[in-house]
Amino acid sequence: MTTLTSGAIKRYRAMALFTGTMLLLLTFVVIPLQLWAHNKTLEKPVAMIHGYGYMVYLIVALDLCLRARYKPIRTILILLVGVVPFLAFYYERIVVRDTQKLLAESQERAAKKKAKAAAKTARAKVTVGAPATEPEQPEPAAAE
Repeated sequence: MTTLTSGAIKRYRAMALFTGTMLLLLTFVVIPLQLWAHNKTLEKPVAMIHGYGYMVYLIVALDLCLRARYKPIRTILILLVGVVPFLAFYYERIVVRDTQKLLAESQERAAKKKAKAAAKTARAKVTVGAPATEPEQPEPAAAE
């Protein structure tokens, strides 16, 4: 069973921003250069970088969705935002906010569970037969 971590959120955020940036570069710089200036110099490198980056984004986003236990429709939506210009930036903020909220709730539940287990252990030690010790009384101050 995998657990949600801040590392998974950071990996998703980095790849979403990278993929979104490369898509914007491809859409608004490379394609116009190719069509209007007939310059194909940047076409292959930028397209390849975006393509490989998108594949890594898919893996990282799927990992995050599985860890956060998102519903399949939301998972598909998160996986597809890397192909729509500007949408990666917008939806990245939403996903990170929601996932950080889930992480905080998970950490809070874990802390409560740990405190409850510690209290149960402390009660068990007292009831098992550990002699109860009385707190030491402070000695009265000597009169001079």
